Amino acid sequence: MKPRAPFGFFVAGCFSAWFGVTMLVALLILDPGPGGGDARVLARGATALLAALAGVVTEALWRAHPWAWRASLAMALVYVPAVVAVFGTRLGGVETALGVLISSGVVLVPLLAYIRSCSRTLWPQRGPVRVPAPRP
Repeated sequence: MKPRAPFGFFVAGCFSAWFGVTMLVALLILDPGPGGGDARVLARGATALLAALAGVVTEALWRAHPWAWRASLAMALVYVPAVVAVFGTRLGGVETALGVLISSGVVLVPLLAYIRSCSRTLWPQRGPVRVPAPRP
């Protein structure tokens, strides 16, 4: 029987869906700015990757899949270089990227801890199966 998703998973899934829609809108309206080129491709690629991962995380949290923790962690790990790529190259420099990471970390770190805690409760890790040695 599949466990019922905790209410916090639904809330986190809604935030993830909102983040994905925001990334899609940013992808559509991202200003190429002066120069364009490699920095624009990097910023648009990072935004598209975050939008796709947000969709996966939303589905994993909403339906309480056993891989919800791994999907959330993957999106958080991709979020850091993506923010540095977008803000560091296009929108204000490394100082702005660092400020965005610190301010978003205030919300993301406790949310990841909650998802990890609930995931361990819903799907406990099983140790290796012990097979008794054959008797002669």
